[in-house]
Amino acid sequence: MDSPGAVVKYSSSPVTPQILDYNILNKQSSLELKSGGSYYIYTAVDGGGVSITGENFINVGNVTDGNGVISADTDYSYNNYGSYNNNNAAFYAIGGISVGSNSGINNNIPKYINYSANGSYGADYASLNFKVNSSGSLAVIIGAGSTDSNPKLNGNFSFTVLDELNSATSVIQAYSVLNQNNYNVNLTMTPNGTNLNGCSVLLAVYVFSPAVFQPPAKYNVNFIENGLPSGTTWYVSLENTTLSSSSNTITFQESNGTYKFSVQSIGNLSPYPSSGSITVLGHTLNVSITFAPPKSYVVNFNPQGIPPDYQWWVVLNNTKKISTGLNSISFTLTNGTYSYEIGGGAGYTPSPSNGIVKVMGREVNILISFVPEHFNLVIKENGLPSGMSWYVLLNGNEYSSSNSTIIIPLTDGNYTINLVSFQGFKPQKNVTYVNIDNSNSTVYVQYSFISPSNMSFLDSPSYMLMISLIILVALALFIFILFRGGKDGI
Repeated sequence: MDSPGAVVKYSSSPVTPQILDYNILNKQSSLELKSGGSYYIYTAVDGGGVSITGENFINVGNVTDGNGVISADTDYSYNNYGSYNNNNAAFYAIGGISVGSNSGINNNIPKYINYSANGSYGADYASLNFKVNSSGSLAVIIGAGSTDSNPKLNGNFSFTVLDELNSATSVIQAYSVLNQNNYNVNLTMTPNGTNLNGCSVLLAVYVFSPAVFQPPAKYNVNFIENGLPSGTTWYVSLENTTLSSSSNTITFQESNGTYKFSVQSIGNLSPYPSSGSITVLGHTLNVSITFAPPKSYVVNFNPQGIPPDYQWWVVLNNTKKISTGLNSISFTLTNGTYSYEIGGGAGYTPSPSNGIVKVMGREVNILISFVPEHFNLVIKENGLPSGMSWYVLLNGNEYSSSNSTIIIPLTDGNYTINLVSFQGFKPQKNVTYVNIDNSNSTVYVQYSFISPSNMSFLDSPSYMLMISLIILVALALFIFILFRGGKDGI
C-alpha cells in the first residue's frame, strides 16, 4: 500500500477522444444531446433570416447573406445545449456532436482544440486546409448549406460520416482520427457544380488533441480512525465505492472534485463524523474519524395541572418511570426517534397522552398538561309539582331546574349541597354532603308540602310576604312623618 501522503497518478499516455453522441434535427430551434460529453459542437443553418443564439458558445465560423443575416453558424461549448431563434423561417435545422472520453478531462492542462472554418454566401463549394499537431487527434468535420441538395465531403484522408440531412437545408457531420500532418477537405453542396443563388455554404473542422483527454492525476484520500480496538474491521463509503480495513487507515484514490462519504458504526461505537463531503484539490487529503460510544442527551417530561400527591408515569424506550406531583421525569437517550406513552391515576387526563420525540444532539423538554376529569352529580327531586322551578346551592353556587333533575359536572372532591324551602314546600334535609371519586354520583331529595298551621314564618312564603309588606308600610309612614315634621318646624 502507498503511504498516506503519496500522490497516485494514472498513466500519462494520451487517450484518443471519442464521439459520444450526435444528432441533426430538421426544423428545430434547439437540441440537447443525451451523453455527458466534455465538448459540444452545434451547427445551425436556415434559409436566411434567422438569428443564431446559444449557451456560452465559442464561435468558430458563420456565413451571412447579402442583407447581413446569419444563414449558417457553427460553435462549440462546454454546455450541453444549443439553440437559435428561427423567427418562423420556412426551413431550418440544427445539428450537434458530443466529444469526450470515459477517462475524463485533466483540468490542469490546456484544452488542446484547434478549429477553422470557410464558406460564403451564394456559393456551392467550400475548401479548407487544416493542420493536426498531435497523432491520434480527433477531427470533426461539419458541412452545412441552405439549399435542397445532397452535400458531399472529399479530402486527402479517410473519414466516417455520422449523419446527414438532405432537405430544404442540408447538414453533414463526419469524423476521423488523424496523425500529425497537413490535411485538406472539400464540401460540394450541388451535384452538378452549379452556383445556386442565395445558397449559404459553411465548412468547419474541429481538431481535438489526445492531450485534452489525458486521464487526470489522482490523489490519496485517507480516512484515519482512532477509538476502535486493534484489528477491528471498519468500512467507509466514498460516492458509490465502499472499502474496508482492519488497520486504522482506509485509502481512496480520487481526482480533483467534491465527493460524499459515510462511515458505518461498529457495534456500540459510532463514528464522528459519520458522513459528509470532502474536496480534493491537487494534493493528498486526510480525514480523521473518531469512534466512541454515542453521545447521550436528556429528555425531560414536565407536568402541569396536578396536585402534589398525584402519581403519573411515562413509558419510553421500553422503560417505565413514575413521578409524583410536578416533579419531572427524565430519560437519557442517544440521537434517534422514540415513541412514548403517558398515564396516571384517576381524575386527570394527560395531554398529549402519547407521541414521538426526536433527539438530535441537544436536550429536549416536553410539556405535559393534565386536565381534570369531570363527573356528573345528579340531584333528583320528588314531591314538587310538575314544571315547578327549584334550585339548590352547592359550594355557594346556585343550580336550578324546571324538571325533576339537576345535573352538575364536578371534578373529584367533597361537596356541600344546601336545600331550601319555597312556595310551601320543604326538603326533608336542609343540608346534604356528597363525595365525587372518579365516577358519577346521584343524590335524591324529598320535598313535602307544609300546611299553614304547621308552617313557621320561615317556611311560609305568604307570611313572609305579609311581613315584608308591613315593614314597607311602616318605613313609608316613618318617612312621611319625618318629612311633615321638618316642614311644620317641629
